[in-house]
Amino acid sequence: MQSASPALIESPEKLFSEVIQLRTRIADVERDVAAQSAQLDQQQQALQAKEQRIEQLLDYILLLRQKRFGIRCERASKDQIALFDESELDALLAELEAQLPTPSEKPGQEVVKPTAPKSQPVRRPLPASLKRVEKIIDFTDDEKAAMGADWVLIGHEDSEQLATIARQLYVIKTRRAKYAPVNDAVPGAEQGIKLAPRPQTIIPKSIAHHSLIADVITSKFVDGLPLYRQEAIFAREAIDLSRQTMSGWVTQLERPLSPLMAAMKQLFYTGRLVQIDETRLQVLGEAGRDNTQQSFMWVYRGGAPHTPVIWYEYAETRSGEVPLQFLYPPDGPPPPPHWQAYVQTDGYAGYNALARQPTILGHAACMAHCRRKFVEATQGRKNTAAAHQVVALIGKLYQIERTVKALTAREKRALRQEHAKPVLEAIKHWLDQKAPQVLPQSLLGKAVHYALGLWPKLILYIEDGDIEIDNNKTENAIRPFVIGRKGFLFSGSPRGARASAMLYSLIESAKANGLEPRAYLGHVFEHLPRAKTEQEITALLPQFLKPEELSG
Repeated sequence: MQSASPALIESPEKLFSEVIQLRTRIADVERDVAAQSAQLDQQQQALQAKEQRIEQLLDYILLLRQKRFGIRCERASKDQIALFDESELDALLAELEAQLPTPSEKPGQEVVKPTAPKSQPVRRPLPASLKRVEKIIDFTDDEKAAMGADWVLIGHEDSEQLATIARQLYVIKTRRAKYAPVNDAVPGAEQGIKLAPRPQTIIPKSIAHHSLIADVITSKFVDGLPLYRQEAIFAREAIDLSRQTMSGWVTQLERPLSPLMAAMKQLFYTGRLVQIDETRLQVLGEAGRDNTQQSFMWVYRGGAPHTPVIWYEYAETRSGEVPLQFLYPPDGPPPPPHWQAYVQTDGYAGYNALARQPTILGHAACMAHCRRKFVEATQGRKNTAAAHQVVALIGKLYQIERTVKALTAREKRALRQEHAKPVLEAIKHWLDQKAPQVLPQSLLGKAVHYALGLWPKLILYIEDGDIEIDNNKTENAIRPFVIGRKGFLFSGSPRGARASAMLYSLIESAKANGLEPRAYLGHVFEHLPRAKTEQEITALLPQFLKPEELSG
């Protein structure tokens, strides 16, 4: 049998040609394979990008569901914290836990162990300042006759219930005496009838007493009750008082309250920390702007720690020029010559221009905003344990702040350097390790890069005891406005927005200084029209009044 074999190529030239063709075919195949490999890599990258995008969107969906339907609390679950999967940070938390003072521990004092919780809740007594109306309950005459002389009254068993009396509107009828001369020979008779002077009121010739104006203002700006709802309440009481009339009272208060606000503005510069926040506001009738455009209500907190000043300011924009013009007004009194302060804000870049001013000692960030992003990351689908670790570490910082709350600025700095600085160093080390490992657009990635981007500002508070760990006091001051905005939706004019800012400033400053807003407004509306000197006006500021001094 003959075996089949390829024919030998006898000619070297022909053999060389075959080799060249074979190499060409191999090169073509290699190019095709490389092109297909590159295409496959591109498809895999596109698929990976889509998977990352899907994960990101799923995280956002979970976060939105949590915000919409979940518990609104920026506190990590202790059960989830127990699921940490990185042993080195577990050990770090245990080490820091042993080093840090407990919430009940005061620096330089012994730790007071908490007492065991009581089995039964104790009802708090009602305020002693409330009027008491006694209601005696006794047996009937027949029942007492049946008891006879064998029973003697030895006292009463007392209990108290809180009651209310429906709001009572009444009319103050002012009668101004009129005098006429008995004859033309009386000196001054040519002037005619003499009329007793009209009492000075916060809104001259208004139908509203200062107590009613204070009540309307409190209902709108403290309780979030829009004027149209108050109009309906007055209508149920057979009082024809329109929302337009009440709105007019608000705008008319701007002029008489201006001297008081000027005095409070000067008090703003008595502290070494300025905290700022802002929120949107829709204002109708702004010159050159559509009614649908957003304006902003800015809130500033300043003044000395024991006499804080809360200042609302309406502005058309969110530009960084707004806080600059507030602190350094081009057409108003400048700050005191030697005034210097820190500024504390969220991460909005618009504040950077203010931070560069020579009188600003430094720009501090808000730890609460940083923590909030990590709390949001705990609602994601992946890396939730890592996010919980940072929340727990930040919780140690707040635990330290509770122990130093009542200390002086110098004492705060010393305790923060001793206890908070190691925690911050641990957080920074953790962030540096995690930054290259997390997806930048994931919830955890955004939280990590947000913290690293603001890190020098986040740790500034340990360098000076006058700086707060966060901007929460200013956020708490702006919250009543945000709640009220859900009811009134917009301001009808720029003048109304300015008047609203003025009233919010007085109300929130009164609350920050321990005064009841309704009583304070009544006191100011009653006494401000008669205050003529600078000292009399300054004495009406909430920073210089005590609750027992209010007469409104």
